[in-house]
Amino acid sequence: MTCLGTGDALGVPAPLCDCEYCTESDRRRRPGLLVESGDTTVLLDVPPDVTEGLHATGTTSLDGVFATHAHYDHFHGVHELNHTQYEQHVWNEDDYDHPHPLADDLTVYGNDSVLKHVHSQTPHLTERLDFEALNLGEEEQVGPLTVEPFRVDHGGPLFHTQGYVVTGPSGDDGGSGPSAETAAVAYAPDANSLDPNPLPSVDLLFVEGSLLGPELHADAEELREQVARVDADRVVPTNVSEHQAELHTAALEAHASDLGYEVWEDFQTAVV
Repeated sequence: MTCLGTGDALGVPAPLCDCEYCTESDRRRRPGLLVESGDTTVLLDVPPDVTEGLHATGTTSLDGVFATHAHYDHFHGVHELNHTQYEQHVWNEDDYDHPHPLADDLTVYGNDSVLKHVHSQTPHLTERLDFEALNLGEEEQVGPLTVEPFRVDHGGPLFHTQGYVVTGPSGDDGGSGPSAETAAVAYAPDANSLDPNPLPSVDLLFVEGSLLGPELHADAEELREQVARVDADRVVPTNVSEHQAELHTAALEAHASDLGYEVWEDFQTAVV
């Protein structure tokens, strides 16, 4: 898996800001997570920086996209993906030797709130992208990966939110068969609160960055207690911001380490 972005809604540097934490920190893009197994690649969330992120990771094909909710920083990159589905960008493309390639058909999954947002606010996207509902209690099989949503308190009533657990063969070879070990990652980048009870044992938990103290969405102590009840080998906060925390990166990483968490940089990867 690869983090396309680790920042909050503002990103780092924050707009129109020249504070020392913005000017002296590496860039943090808005949240998104690539999960790969063998030849299968899925994307969790579609941040507005998605084109840059996909190019930086050499990703030219997606087998499925899963949106946690329809807020700008997690979903509006879907407009970028829509451009990959245009059959024609200019009228006279036959006059040139490099017509724009058409990407494979692409399905975007989300809960009913996401689909309602698309059909009411951006119905033109449905002309080229497939949108399918994936609600609590359901799951979607994409190649060797199983994607299942779980409940997250955030964004209601207009932008109901869900996290995702992705399970698949352990290791980087995409192995399969009855003897293959499985690995799991859970992803909930925005959460006012988290119900740990339905979550299985996971190798990595990517979760709301209020864990670190700047309480963007959640009470830090309450969220830490909830995260502690999840059986996760490693915990990686998202929505990380040196700007919000007023900490330089090294100090922010040390603070996270003291709490038992990992602060990642954009495009950092892990194999489980």
